[in-house]
Amino acid sequence: MMSKCGFYLEQKRRYCGMSAREGAGFCLEHSSDASDRVPCPLDRSHTVAKANLKRHVKKCNKLKQNHQNDQEEWYKPGLNSSSRTKVRETSLGDSLDECVAVVEKIYRAEFERLAPDQRENEFMERTRCQDVVSSKKHAIQQSSLIQHLQERGLLLDSSFVEFGCGRAELSRYINQTVADSKGDKPRYVLIDRASNRMKFDSKFRDDWTDLREDPGDHSFTKRCRVDIRDIWLDPLTDSERQYVAVSKHLCGVATDLALRALENSAGMKLRGVCVAMCCRHVCDSSQYVNPEFVERLLRAYAPEEVSYEVFFQALRKMCSWATCGSRPEANEEEAVVKRREELGLMARRIVDEGRVRWVREKLGLKAELVKYVEKEISLENTALIASE
Repeated sequence: MMSKCGFYLEQKRRYCGMSAREGAGFCLEHSSDASDRVPCPLDRSHTVAKANLKRHVKKCNKLKQNHQNDQEEWYKPGLNSSSRTKVRETSLGDSLDECVAVVEKIYRAEFERLAPDQRENEFMERTRCQDVVSSKKHAIQQSSLIQHLQERGLLLDSSFVEFGCGRAELSRYINQTVADSKGDKPRYVLIDRASNRMKFDSKFRDDWTDLREDPGDHSFTKRCRVDIRDIWLDPLTDSERQYVAVSKHLCGVATDLALRALENSAGMKLRGVCVAMCCRHVCDSSQYVNPEFVERLLRAYAPEEVSYEVFFQALRKMCSWATCGSRPEANEEEAVVKRREELGLMARRIVDEGRVRWVREKLGLKAELVKYVEKEISLENTALIASE
C-alpha cells in the first residue's frame, strides 16, 4: 500500500495528497531532488523533471484541456476578449491618495446610495430555505434573485444561460421554481471553465418529474466546459426561445466577458440579465466592458495626469476594501476600518455603474443595480438586473 506524501502545505493547512515515492517520505514534487524539476509550461501548478519536459508537454492533461473544444462550433478562442492592450501595472505610490479623492468626488456627484432590496420567493422559502439545516445564506441569496426575476416577468417562458455556473445550483432552483409555477420547460446552457464535482445537471430532469410528473428528455440542459472569453452562444441557443443570462457571484473580469458574449450573440433572443457580481479587485482594465465611462469621469473629476490605467488599478485596490477593510495584524481603529469599507463600496459602485450603462446602450435593455440581500447575508450583495 502506497503512503501519502509527508510534506505539509502551510497555505492550505494540510499535508500534500500525492502518493510518496517508493522508499521515500515525499512525492516527486516535494522530494529532495526537486531542484531537478521545472514548472510545466502549460500549467505552472505542477512540475516535471527537466529531462522529461519535451515528452511531458505532448501528453500533459492541460494540453488535452486546451484543445478539448477544438471541434465544437460554439468554441471561438478570444471571441469575447477586448482588443484593448493590457498595460503592465506598477506601484501606485502617491497616486492612490489622489485617486481616493477622485473616487469620493465621483460618488458624491454622480450616484445615490443603493437601498437594500432583498426579496423572498414563495416556493424557495417553503422548500429550499426550509430544507437547509445549517447556513441559509446561499438559499436566501438564491431566493431573492429568483424573486427579482419573477417580478420582472423573466422567470416564466424563458430559457437560461448561466455563466460561471459551478455546480449549477442557481439554474437548478430556477428550474424547480418554474416547474412549480406550471411554466413551460426551459432550456439551460451551463458554462464553467472548471470541472466541477457534485454537479446538479442530472437533477434537472428528476426535479421536473417530481414536481410535474413530466420527465421529458435529458436535452434541456447543455454544459460547456470553457472559458467565457471563448464561447459563442448562437450555436447553443434556440432561435425560437427567449433567454435570460444569470449568474450568482460572477467573479471579476468574468462579468465583463459574459456581457461581451451576450453582445456577440446575434441569433440569441435576449430578454434579460440577472448577474450577482463579485471580486472587482480582480477585474482587468484592458477587459473592462466600459472604459469610456471611466474615462469620461476622469475628464470631469480628475487631474490630467491620472490615466485610465492608473485609476482603474486604484479602483481595483479600493474594491478589495469593501470586503476586506479590516486588517487584524494592523490593529486598526474601527473608524479606519469603516472608512476603508466605505471607499471600497464607492469604488465598486463606479465599476458596476459602468457595466449597467453599457447594458443599456449595447444590449438595449432597462438595467439597474440591486442590493439583493443585506450585507450580513453576503458582502458581495449587488446584482445587475436588466429586462426589456
